[in-house]
Amino acid sequence: MRTVFTFFTISLLFISELHAQTYSIDASHSTVQVNVERFGVVDVSGRFKKVEGTITYDKEDSSKTTAHATIAVDSYDANNVGGESAVKSKAFLDAETYPDISFKGTKVISKNNSNYLVGDLTIHGVTNSIELPFTIKGPLVDLPTRKQSIAFNASITINRQDYGITFDRKLPNGTSLVSNDIKITLMILAIAE
Repeated sequence: MRTVFTFFTISLLFISELHAQTYSIDASHSTVQVNVERFGVVDVSGRFKKVEGTITYDKEDSSKTTAHATIAVDSYDANNVGGESAVKSKAFLDAETYPDISFKGTKVISKNNSNYLVGDLTIHGVTNSIELPFTIKGPLVDLPTRKQSIAFNASITINRQDYGITFDRKLPNGTSLVSNDIKITLMILAIAE
């Protein structure tokens, strides 16, 4: 009887693992956008063009979602050469010393009718735990590849000072040249491996 129970338990675990699928981020159809207020007047938007990583997702149990992503700092594009150079410089992200931004999400929590992927965000060599609110659409067939695909969408605002980016120049009226608050928006397409 014990042998049958053990076999049944192992079988259930195996079957549950089969439902989880790993998806690779498709950088050409994904956006990692950042918005920051400049001179206290207008939000400046930019995006990182190079992102890679994986998302593991089980449609039957989204609490099993995990993710790992790496963003190349040097791929930052804001349609403004001066602004791009400033973001990549030692005053801000310091692409030469810290070439990557990374996120490793390891567990999901639910609160206020939303799911949050809890994990470690590393920017500028500093790692902090964050709760990233997210939604997932799919899986659905991606027509060009004929594989299953998902859309991972998330948005969070972080304080750059928490990551050692301490640039703090101000205008004569005391307004910060660059806000401490950075809004990060993720619109990720991922294709089944």
